[in-house]
Order: sequence, then C-alpha cells, then structure tokens
Amino acid sequence: MMFKKYFTNPYFLLLLAGNIYCIWYFKNHSNGFVTVIWIYWIQSVIIGFFNFIDLLTIKNYEAGDAELNGQPVTGKNKGCLPWFFMFHYGIFHFVYGIFLLVKFNIDKVDKSFLLIGVAAFLAESLAGFIRRKTVEPEMKFNIASLFFLPYVRIVPMHVIILVPAFLGVQPSVIFLILKTAADIFSFILYQRLWEKAVVKK
Repeated sequence: MMFKKYFTNPYFLLLLAGNIYCIWYFKNHSNGFVTVIWIYWIQSVIIGFFNFIDLLTIKNYEAGDAELNGQPVTGKNKGCLPWFFMFHYGIFHFVYGIFLLVKFNIDKVDKSFLLIGVAAFLAESLAGFIRRKTVEPEMKFNIASLFFLPYVRIVPMHVIILVPAFLGVQPSVIFLILKTAADIFSFILYQRLWEKAVVKK
C-alpha cells in the first residue's frame, strides 16, 4: 500500500490525531465550528512560522530557480528571502484573519479546546522542523522549493474552509472530513516535494 509508510510516521500521526480530535469536538458541540476554524487558521500560521525559521537558518542550500529582484539568490542576498516570505505569507493571513473575525464570532471560541488543538499541530510542526535541522548537515536543500512548500498545504485546506462560508452553506462533519482529507493529502504531497527539494551532497 503506497500510503502505508505514513502510518508509521510520527509527524503524520500527530497531524491525523489533531484533525480527528477536531472532528470529534465539532460533532459533540453545536457551536464547535467557530473554535475549529480558528484552530485551522492558527495551524496555517504555525506552518508559515516554521518555514520562515527554516529559510532564515538554512545554510546548506542551492538556489535553484529562486530570484530576488531579478537576481539569483546568493549568500549576499539570501537573508532577504525569509523576510519576503514572511511579508507575503503574513499579508495573506492578516486579510484572511480579518475575514474570519467578521464572519465568525471569536467570543464563541472554546479556549481550552483551542489550546489542545493548537498544541497538537504545533507538536507536529516542531517535530518536522527538528527533523529537517537534524538532516541538514548531510543534505543540501533547494531553497526555491522550500519557499513555496507551505502553500502546498495551506491552499487546499483553506479553499475547503472558505468555499462553504462564501456559499452560505452550513458546515458539517462531512465538511471537516473533506478538510482533513485535503490536509492529509497535502501533507503527503508536501513530504514528497520536500524529499525532491533535498539535493544529496
């Protein structure tokens, strides 16, 4: 089975557990969607934060197709790349956060559950970051690929979140299952692209 190896991957299992917990919570709490939607927004911010730290701290890399102001990325201008990512990624999430504040009443958020859900996704992202830093001395990374990898995970996830909101469709457990499927398959695609982004020394 082609996906069998992921069920022994602790990062994948943490991601799966976080999503299943969110589905369980929504099913058992009538106002649970507001809490869940904010957990997913914070999950997306966490993904971007660790990618920013990755780009900021990476030393063993090749530029690939990455350019800044029309110039190839080198050791001299590489320091601008993580800040450009943070600005681009941050603006999207700032606007998206404003939309959520208008659309969903943040006062209805279950703070205890929010902390549990965020902790699960934070643990998954932190574990993945530690893994990348552990192998970095032996591997070389394509910095252009690393720049775009977070979008592979967040775009499908947030399309599934936003479409029902714009169409005025009442969210349901089916919606959350679809979101979980998108998150899982995006994670798998992310891992495969990440493996391709690695250039062995």
